[in-house]
Formats: sequence, structure tokens, C-alpha cells
Amino acid sequence: MAISLSEVSIIVCTIGRPEALEACVSSLEPFQAQGAEVVVVYNRPANHALEEIRVRHQVRVVDEPRRGLGSARNAGIRASTGTVLAFLDDDARADPNWIPRLLAPLADPEVLAVVGSVWAQTVADPVSQAFDCLYRAHLPESQLLLDAPREKHPFPIRLAMRGTGSNMAIRREAFERFGYFDGRFGRGTRIGSGEETDLLLRLLRGGAKLVVEPAAGIFHCHPTEWRALRRWAFQSGCAHTAILMKYFLQEPSLRGSILRYAALRILGRKELASPISSQTRIPRLPFLLGSLYGPLAFLLSRKK
Repeated sequence: MAISLSEVSIIVCTIGRPEALEACVSSLEPFQAQGAEVVVVYNRPANHALEEIRVRHQVRVVDEPRRGLGSARNAGIRASTGTVLAFLDDDARADPNWIPRLLAPLADPEVLAVVGSVWAQTVADPVSQAFDCLYRAHLPESQLLLDAPREKHPFPIRLAMRGTGSNMAIRREAFERFGYFDGRFGRGTRIGSGEETDLLLRLLRGGAKLVVEPAAGIFHCHPTEWRALRRWAFQSGCAHTAILMKYFLQEPSLRGSILRYAALRILGRKELASPISSQTRIPRLPFLLGSLYGPLAFLLSRKK
């Protein structure tokens, strides 16, 4: 059954970029006009600029003082009313066809989440070109169903890594069945990333079906400084091994699978490489340093 826009809540988390947020929320107005709810989660104390945006665009604003994108998204989930929750970063703009294309696979009641594309607003410099390659490397050429029966995929982390947290729609029932985002992960935390991979991994391990729909796109303002790419690589490595540590400690039955996965990664087996690494170059040293730090970062992170 098709999902109506009146059933959708769009959650935008922000940390104090009013100009970017203004452009983002403006791109959502066509969906609001058709009944979609827009919830802005402010991950710092509210300010005057945010209040102006709230009034001008008639969006719901929620304060979440706990730092971290995972916690901010959880606050948006709790404050929203939709049965389907779509997530968008404040430095992105929605394509006019974004929501309809993101919702279409949810006509299948067994599909609990849909992940879309991230397109560059501009690729006029080498760094934004590199980020564009990294985002596109996740994506299939056409719609892809991710399904991971436990007998074949006890720890389907590679499938979970096909998604990007900047653009996804998830049924509310998925959070009710499998839990919310882990607040220890995400931008603004010690780990710095990985909250969406951790969630999608839980869904896949629970038998849920996920869809990657490359036609459902948003336009993202990629960084233009090389240090941002190095930071991204560090955080990606950190999140990857932090997730491994989480499940190693949490589920003893998975320890053999995790150790085999980690060993094959170290040995450089292509079939277990990141879906990114075979198609574009990640700064290796920051990624390695982040990977070494990830387990410690997880152990030092407080449960939220």
C-alpha cells in the first residue's frame, strides 16, 4: 500500500548553521504543502535565528542538549507523529522528487527502511569531487533489496554499510521493534559516526528488509578542505571498529564471526573490503588510526 505524505515526518538535525538550515527547510516546503511534518532538532540551546525559521516555515522545533547526532535523531523520533520518519542533514537540500521516490519501496509492508542517494551541490574543487566519489561508491546502479537471513549472514555489517545516514526513511515500527539510534555513535560524539550503520545492522539481523533506492536523491554541501576528508576517514575507521567492539562484547555468539571478519579485513581480502575502498581512495593513515582508536572510543563512551 502506498504511503501518503501525511504519514511522513521529516527530521532535520542542526547544530547552529542558520543559513544552511534555512535552505534545507525551504526545500521541504513542497512536501509540507502535501501534509508532511517537518521536525527540526537543535543540538544546542535554541537561539533567535532558529525561532525565526520556526515561525517562517511552520516547523516543529525540539531542543536536545545531549551532544551527538544519534541522540538528536532520537529526540526527533520521539517528538514526531509520522508512521514513517525521513532523515535529512541541515547542510542538504531535497530534490523535488526525493520523498515520493524514497517512499515508493515502502509500499511493500516487509520493507522497513529505504536509503537514498547523496548528490553533490557542486563538484568545482578536488575535495568535493573526492567526497562525491565516496558517496556514490556506496550506491548500486538501480534499486537494490538488502536481505540477510541469519543462517547465511550472522553479522551482515557489509550490507549495513551500503546505507548512508544523510538520506533515509524508516518506519516507526522499526524503532519500536529494534530500538532507537545508539547515542554513543554519530557526529558530535567521541566515535563521531556510525549511528546509521549500527541501526541498519540491527534491522538486518532482525530479519528486516531494506532497500537502497539511488533515484531518491538529496543535494549535499560537501566540504572543500582536505582536512575534512581526513577527518571523515578517521571517523569512518573509528565507527567501523567501534561497532565491531560493541557486538563483540554484547553478543558472545558473534565473536567468531567478528574475529574472522576482522582477520580477513587485515589480510586485505577484497570480498570483505568496504564498499567504498574498491572504487575510490580513502586517506589510509587517518582511516587506520581511526580503526585503531575505535574500540577504545567505544569503551570510553557512556551509554546514552
